[in-house]
Formats: sequence, C-alpha cells, structure tokens
Amino acid sequence: MSPCAPSLLCMLLGLFTFRAVDGCYAQAYRQCYYTRDLVTIEFIYSWYFNKAEYLRYNSTTDRYTGFTVYGAKMAESLNLDPKNSLYSHVYTFCKYNSDNYASNVLKKVKPKVMVRSQTSEPDILPAMLLCTVYDYHPKGIKVSWLRDGKVVTEGVSSTEELSDGDWYYQFHTYLEYIPKPGENISCMVQHESLTQPLIYTWKPSLPVDQRNKLIIGIFLLVLGMVLAIAGFLYYMLGSKGRVAKQTSQTISLERTTSEISESSQSSQTSQTSQTALQTSNP
Repeated sequence: MSPCAPSLLCMLLGLFTFRAVDGCYAQAYRQCYYTRDLVTIEFIYSWYFNKAEYLRYNSTTDRYTGFTVYGAKMAESLNLDPKNSLYSHVYTFCKYNSDNYASNVLKKVKPKVMVRSQTSEPDILPAMLLCTVYDYHPKGIKVSWLRDGKVVTEGVSSTEELSDGDWYYQFHTYLEYIPKPGENISCMVQHESLTQPLIYTWKPSLPVDQRNKLIIGIFLLVLGMVLAIAGFLYYMLGSKGRVAKQTSQTISLERTTSEISESSQSSQTSQTSQTALQTSNP
C-alpha cells in the first residue's frame, strides 16, 4: 500500500475508534463485499461520529461521498487529488483476506463417524448406542438414527455441536432401544462436505453363551492344527530315519557282496595256478 499524501487522509485512515472523555464516539469501518465466486470485490471505507456516518469511500466509483456538511467538504477536497484513492485496498485488504478465508474458513472437511454401545453387558435392557461424529468443518450437521431403514425419533437424545478449538466440530447422539433379532440399526450423517449421506450400521457383539462357544471352537481348531503339524513333522523325521537306515544297510550289503566276489575270484585264481603247476610237473 502506498503511503497517503495529504495529512487529512492519513488522519482519517488512522482513525478507527476514538472516545472522548465527555462521551463523544468516533469510528471507522473497512468493509469488503464479494460475489459468490469471490471474483468481483467492492471495498467501502466509512467514517462515523457519534454513530452518524459523515464520510464514505467506495471502490466501485473510486470516489468519496459526504453525508453531512462537514463530510461533503472533506469529500470534495479528497476527490480533487487521485493520490487520495483507496482503490489499492481492494487487493491489499479484501483480496488478500478472501484468499485466506477461502482456503481456511470455507474449507470443507468430511466428518469421521464412530458407533459404539454404551451398555456394559449385552443382556441389559434397554440398550443404548452412541454415534459420535467428529473432525468436520464447517459447522452444521444432521445426524439421524435409522431402524431397518426408517428414521427413529423415540429414545433419541443429542448434544449441541461442540467446537474443538481448531476449526473442527464434534456432535454426539444417543439411542435407547429394545433390541430385536435380525434388525439393522444405523447412524446416518448429512453434511455439506458429503455428496450423499453416510450410513454406519451398528454390528452388535455376540451374546455371552455364543461368544463362549466361539472361543471353545477356535481353541479346538487351533489345537487340532497344532497336533496335525506335530504328527506331520514326526512322520517326516521318521521317514528320514528309515531312509537313512535302509541306505546304510544297502551299502553294507553291497560291501559284503563285493568282498565275497573278490574272495571267490581269488580262490579260483589260486586253484587255477595249482592246476597249472601240477600239469607242468609229471
């Protein structure tokens, strides 16, 4: 922003709120007006004294307007010099802030949802469910309970939307009901960040007797798998031992056969030699 030239204008720009001892009250307001797409911007700067507006600048006309005799004289004086224009505020004040608001304040964040039971034991009646919706932005959410696809209003209690202090919000709603076999209970969430409602169906835990049966069944299954693996390993180790023993016996038999064959050949050779000697000596 370029520094203002006239001392009068500098004084006006520096005047935001002033209250005299005797009760006089002066204020200055900077306002920005945007179209829905944040493209077209109008900047207005207004000066008040005792709640009466006496001078205004409008960026659309780029001129000052006076609403009192004193204000009209000031406006006429300020409009004579183009250096008194505040049009740069459209960019340095309005456009700058709109970019921040668009990326932070107007940001839409989808909610996270969690449905859980508030009843310590499944057999206790009536049962109570809690649907927690959290980490969403902006404020303004609708949460409903569905029972077999139909909206439930009886037994429903909810909190106000609570701010987390970090631009996010949370909401809690409770449902007190008598469970029925085979029914579906869901929490439906509607928010402007969603293209369609989110529906989270509650999946109840098994009764104690069924849960015990399931645990026993899993234990027996694991035990059977352990025994099967142990039997397989025992069989494999036994098979390797038998193969090694058979191999050793085969090698020993081959050695014995070889020795017998060599002994037989040696005996035959000796007998042949003796026969030859007897033939040569009559």
